[in-house]
Amino acid sequence: MIERVCHIGPAFYVQGGISSVLSSYKKLFHLPEENFIASYRGSFIRSVPLLFRVCIRLLICPSKKFAYYQIHTSSYGSFFRKYLISLCLRLRSKEYMAHIHGSAFQTFCLKSPFWIRAFIKSYLRHSAMIICITPDMQMFMEKYLGKKHPLFSVIPNPCPSIAASPADLAEHSLPVKIVFSGRYGKRKGVYDLIRAFDSARFSVPVQLFLFGDGEENSVRAAVARVSKAASISVSPWLKNDAYLQRLPEFDFLVLPSYAETFGMSLVEAMGFGLPVISTFSGGVPFVVENGRSGFLVNAGDIDALQASLEKMVNDPVLRWQMGKSAWERARDHFSSSNVLDLLEKSYSLLIK
Repeated sequence: MIERVCHIGPAFYVQGGISSVLSSYKKLFHLPEENFIASYRGSFIRSVPLLFRVCIRLLICPSKKFAYYQIHTSSYGSFFRKYLISLCLRLRSKEYMAHIHGSAFQTFCLKSPFWIRAFIKSYLRHSAMIICITPDMQMFMEKYLGKKHPLFSVIPNPCPSIAASPADLAEHSLPVKIVFSGRYGKRKGVYDLIRAFDSARFSVPVQLFLFGDGEENSVRAAVARVSKAASISVSPWLKNDAYLQRLPEFDFLVLPSYAETFGMSLVEAMGFGLPVISTFSGGVPFVVENGRSGFLVNAGDIDALQASLEKMVNDPVLRWQMGKSAWERARDHFSSSNVLDLLEKSYSLLIK
């Protein structure tokens, strides 16, 4: 049934969460290129001609192969592109599913001018199904639309890198290695992590490894000002394959984000058997079981973040136990087979 759905989103090579999800769908579910339509190439200028061609294609000669179009949607520019595409589909009486991504989508819905909010609600209400990554997004959507949408489905992002067994953290030698991976800036909480790490009291040697893009120079400056600067490594964003190869070397991951729809970096770490420390932001509590697969703190609570770092570093048995639980959570909820099963069940509600 999955072969009868066409996915619309950014090109595979565009850096970002939606592109990663689409690449995973293609690889894990063995879908051909024709099941994907790229509407974005990474910049506004490069994408305008592409978007025009996509709209013309859908208006003039939409494929008879596809029963539904799954439109992968985020906020701001992504939404306006997808809204235009949805209008083209509606003009041809083609049905679509609105698959919602992006940590800023709730803010976009609530703080946009009234005329944009009207477009958002029209886009959602005309969809045959709204697919959310986490349950909290579904609850928000139901409240935002003012009435229950005919169909909702909660489908997490698949993690293609879940290991066959969890890493044996007991075999790791000192120092304890902590990793952060994400966009450098306040939203991902990297500055909070630097402050908490600097204040923490560790009983063993520790190193913090930061990988990301964005405010790299500002992060380097923040690290240079703290007393534990020699124990913190700041690196540019690694390509996903290279990052995943290195991930089992670390002992746990920290992502103290202020806004997180899902947190793929959390699932990637858990899939190798690494425990995690994150926040109660967005859909993170759906991914991480607080006190079992890791610790969750309130975003911006430096003291709680510091305490969690100390617990995780100073207790190797706790790290091993939480790492095993984290791997089980990733295997049971975010594997490709689990996500495929959820997709097929959702499609079966629409495709007869």
